[in-house]
Amino acid sequence: MSDPRILLVSDSAVLATAVVRHCADISGLGAVRAGDADEATALLAGGGRQGFLLSVVDLGLPDAAVGRLAGVAATEGIPWLAVADHYTPALREKAEALDAIDFVVADAEEPEGVARYVDRLLKNRGARILVVEDSAFMRVHLRRQLRRYQFRVHMAGSPGLAMRILEQRPDITAVIIDYEMPDQNGVELTRAIRRRFRHREVCLIGISGKAPRAISAEFLKNGGDDYLHKPFEREELYCRVLHGVEAVERMLEIKRLERLRRMFLSMLAHDLKSPAGGIVGAANLILDGVCGQVGSEVREMAAVISQAGRRLCTLAANMQDLTRLETGRLEPSLVMSHLDGLIMERARLAEATASGKGIRLEADVAPLPVMAFDPDLVARLLDNLLSNAVKFSPPKSRVRVELEAAAGEAVIRVHDQGPGILPEERHRLFKPFERLSARPTAGEKSLGLGLAIAEGIVTAHGGRIWVECQPGQGAVFCFTLPIETAAQSSDCSCE
Repeated sequence: MSDPRILLVSDSAVLATAVVRHCADISGLGAVRAGDADEATALLAGGGRQGFLLSVVDLGLPDAAVGRLAGVAATEGIPWLAVADHYTPALREKAEALDAIDFVVADAEEPEGVARYVDRLLKNRGARILVVEDSAFMRVHLRRQLRRYQFRVHMAGSPGLAMRILEQRPDITAVIIDYEMPDQNGVELTRAIRRRFRHREVCLIGISGKAPRAISAEFLKNGGDDYLHKPFEREELYCRVLHGVEAVERMLEIKRLERLRRMFLSMLAHDLKSPAGGIVGAANLILDGVCGQVGSEVREMAAVISQAGRRLCTLAANMQDLTRLETGRLEPSLVMSHLDGLIMERARLAEATASGKGIRLEADVAPLPVMAFDPDLVARLLDNLLSNAVKFSPPKSRVRVELEAAAGEAVIRVHDQGPGILPEERHRLFKPFERLSARPTAGEKSLGLGLAIAEGIVTAHGGRIWVECQPGQGAVFCFTLPIETAAQSSDCSCE
C-alpha cells in the first residue's frame, strides 16, 4: 500500500476499519486513522509533509473537536468530508456551516460507500469544468462551489471565449451555460457547441434564474444534457454536474474498449491468415499428389483439412474487413475486370460445400463488358452471400445466382430456399454479430459478420444491397454495382 494520503478522524473502530480498508481497495491510496482530535490536529498541521489529499471527519466527535479540525484543515488547505452514521438536518447544516466539502452517511451495512465517495472526489481532480456566465459574481460563485468538490474549473464571460477555450481544451468534460447572455443566449450556444464539437464527448448543463422554466426544454431539445434553475442547492449542483461527468467518463471508456476490440480483431485476423494459408497449401499438395501416392483415407482427411483451412481463411478475412469497415478504411482498389467471370468462379468454388448438403447450385450469368471493381472484395462479398444461401437452405434444395445489367448497374441476385427473413428482423439483417431467428439447416456455425461485411463492400463500391423475401419461401439477396467501363474510367488498372 502507498503512503497514507487520506486521514480518517473517528473514535468508531468499526467505521475506521472499514473506511481505511476500502479506501486502499477502491482508490489505491493509503488511509490512516486518527482516534481523537489531538492526534488528528498534529497530523493535519503537518499536512504539507504528510501529503494528505483529503480528511474524513466523523461528526460523532465532540463539537469543539470537529470545529478545531475544520479550522486546521482550512489553514493547511486540506479539504475535508463530514461523515456520520445517520442523517439529520442538524448534522447536514453543521457540516455546511464548518465548510465541509459535503456530508455523507456512513451506512453500517455498506461501509465502502464512504470510500467510494472519497475515490470520486479524488477522481474529480482530473475533470475539467467550463463555466460560461456573463456575471462575474456568478462565475466566481460557481467556481468556488465546483472547486469545493475538487473539480478543475475554467471560466468564460462570453460565448465567443467559451468556444475558444473548448477549442484549446479538448479534455473539458462538462460545460455549465447561463441562458441570459447579451451576445448569444445559452440555447444558441448549446446548439453551436454540438454542431462544432459533434464528435466530442462533453456534458452541457443549462442554468437560468430569470428565464421561464420552459427554457429547460429548449436546452434539452438543442443538445443540452441537464438544466438547473437558480437558485439551486450546492449539493444539487454537484449531483447534476457529477452525473454528467460520469456519463462522459462511461462513454469514453466504452470508446476505449471499442478501440481495443478493433485492435484485437485486426491483430487476430492478421495472425490467423498465415498459418491458415499454410494449412490449406499443405493439404492441397497432398491432394495434388505432390507428396506421392496416398490412400483414399488420407486424401479424404486432406480434403477435410483443406476445407477447414479455407473456412479459417474466410473467417480471418471477414474479421479484417470488419475492422476496416468500422474505422472507415475499406477502400476498393478498382481494376477493370470481368464480373461475370468472377461470379462463375465463386459459384464453382461454392459447389463443393453445396454438394455436401445435396444442394444444386445454378448460375444464370449474362455476359457484361469489362467494368471497374475490386475483385478481391467482390469475391468475398459473393462468397459470403453464397455461403449464407447454402447454409440456410435445406438439403436437396437449390441455390441460384443471377447477373444482369439494368439502368447502368450490374444487378446480382442470390436465391436460396431457406426459411426467409421475418419482417420485424430485417432492420437487424446487415448489423455485425446479429443472429436472427432462422438457423442454419445443418448446424453450421456463424459469427454474424458476413452480411455486415457484404453491405460495407457494396457501399464502398457505390452500390446498393437489399433482401427480397417472404417468411417460409426463401430469400433473395440482391446487390448492385455501377457499370463503369474502360471508356468511362481512366484511373483503374487492368486485370
